[in-house]
Amino acid sequence: MQTVLAIVLGLTFGAAESSLLIFGVRRLSGGRLTVWPFIVQFLCPLAGLLLCAFVARERLALCAVVMVVALLFGAVWEVLRLQRGNPKEKGRDSIGN
Repeated sequence: MQTVLAIVLGLTFGAAESSLLIFGVRRLSGGRLTVWPFIVQFLCPLAGLLLCAFVARERLALCAVVMVVALLFGAVWEVLRLQRGNPKEKGRDSIGN
């Protein structure tokens, strides 16, 4: 049961961290600096690992690994989404030239 709990906590906090990081970068690239997503995404792993340490101490490493996998999956997903791009903007690079 602790293994499942560690995996669920890792996926939840890893996905939240990835989503907040992508949201913050999109806002920043749009010219609107919003600090709160960067602060909250920085605290996400800390909160997730502390919660996992209280409820599933023996599976803390598993929770951390699943968190990293979720974060990497979110980054790869975003890169693939950006590479696919909008067909109307074919030939434009990432800075709009």
